[in-house]
Amino acid sequence: MKNVLRLTLAAAMLASPALSGGWEASRLDSSMMYNDEGYAEVGTSSITYDINGTTQASATHKMAKNQNRTAIGFKTQFGDFDVGLSSYMSGAIQLDGQATAAQPNCTAAQKAASNFTQCSVVPSSDVEVKSLVLMGRYRINDNMSVLGALNRYKVSNATVTTMAAHYVVSGDEIAPVIGAAYENKDIALRVELLVQAETDVALTAASSVASAVPTVTVPNSTMVIPQTMTLNFQSGIAEDTLLFGSVHKADWDTAQITIPLITNGINPTTGASDQTVLNVGSSFSSKTAYSIGVGRKINDSLSALGSYSTEDGGGATSADPFTLTDGSQTLGLGLRYSRDNMTISGGYSYTKVGDVTITYPMTAPHPSQTVTYADNKVTGIGIKIGFSF
Repeated sequence: MKNVLRLTLAAAMLASPALSGGWEASRLDSSMMYNDEGYAEVGTSSITYDINGTTQASATHKMAKNQNRTAIGFKTQFGDFDVGLSSYMSGAIQLDGQATAAQPNCTAAQKAASNFTQCSVVPSSDVEVKSLVLMGRYRINDNMSVLGALNRYKVSNATVTTMAAHYVVSGDEIAPVIGAAYENKDIALRVELLVQAETDVALTAASSVASAVPTVTVPNSTMVIPQTMTLNFQSGIAEDTLLFGSVHKADWDTAQITIPLITNGINPTTGASDQTVLNVGSSFSSKTAYSIGVGRKINDSLSALGSYSTEDGGGATSADPFTLTDGSQTLGLGLRYSRDNMTISGGYSYTKVGDVTITYPMTAPHPSQTVTYADNKVTGIGIKIGFSF
């Protein structure tokens, strides 16, 4: 049962795209904190986003960039106290909506004249949010434990290009995490609740027209890390067989990205007032994701699992240019091989995402911009190597 237990918490999340609203890419994984020994791990995954959008000009192209992620973790213990350190990519907004090759008809002259008929509402962006987490766990007794963590979120020189301006943003902040867990090792039972507090990140932002070097400082720019609650559970249901799952709720409706209008909403190219296109702002909606799966020990060295997860959507229509899907459903498969103090886990996931149409209102007399996402999917593959000591 022990091999299956560790497999579920390593491989099940290994290749998941984690589409739970907002900019979330990966969730905090506390599973290594329950290892009875010292432990270190490194993992990598590749996520392929087959997400195509069709604009109001009937142009269709890939809107989301593929991602490669790396995560590392280390855990040791001092008596009844465990200490861990992990690093991973917790968030990303990597879009390709304003690429010149994808929009040959969206010319610089049209942008300068505020004529966006042939342009995409979807921005181009290369935003990665990195997390460095210090975790602690105190074992009250054989069954109960409490957890705490400090999760440092960092954005470094991230870029966002809209129809009228180019932005470069940076910032970092620490979000506190608290939790508690109940265990019964006789039946591999564990129930864990983790809560992360909402935290504001003050962004240093600069902007310029089109894709030129940023020259204008944009004050009062913020990114809000949402409050999240994650319930993880697992239990043996038969010999060498484990049932596991989770519920993850993120309050994205109060956690938005805001980069205010530059130069008081005056287009620096034309001198005209056109506030809509110069503002960068999200309108994320809160999401809840559910997952369930079964792990099975095949022999002393090999275990396997299968999982299913689903998340609710914000509706088939939206005004948020950062929204790509209306919910999702994911199937996952994983294997784990162990030998001596080394483990190798691998996972694959297939995600079908819900269709959504984005309508972005423009300042009159410009018509609203639209993009429709339909029949899209996301696939992921990952591997993780761990060592106990």
